[in-house]
Amino acid sequence: MSDKAPLAIIVLLTVVVAGSAGTAQKPYPLFTLDNFVSTMKTLGPNVAALNASLASRDFETAKAQLTRSRELLATTVTFWRDHERADAIAFLGDTVRTMDDLDTALSAETIDSAAVTALAGAVGAACEACHAVYREQDPVTHEYRLKPGSVQ
Repeated sequence: MSDKAPLAIIVLLTVVVAGSAGTAQKPYPLFTLDNFVSTMKTLGPNVAALNASLASRDFETAKAQLTRSRELLATTVTFWRDHERADAIAFLGDTVRTMDDLDTALSAETIDSAAVTALAGAVGAACEACHAVYREQDPVTHEYRLKPGSVQ
């Protein structure tokens, strides 16, 4: 092996590391506004189905719908962190914790229907607390959207 071989390896590694460092500095949009809107549009029907399952006392289906709803909602933390919205992150945390409490109630050997109904109401109230701050209804299409200026 020649004296130039180790130098060539060092130069090659320097180029590779420098290229990787340049790439790492670019922000990667993990959860864009479009992702957020899509997630909320999927979450809404899941929560409605959860509530319908609870009303019909189909607790097994309700638990599955709750699990999916929680999965969807939890991913939105990235969106709120990217937009530095501490209040939305707090709303999200409260909602997820209430969903966890509902999951615990639905996992009991004997399910207390009144407690489950109360927790489902608390989940809805937690969602509405965030919606009151961050969403509005389009007067023409009646679609819900983020309030203008609520995220940059």
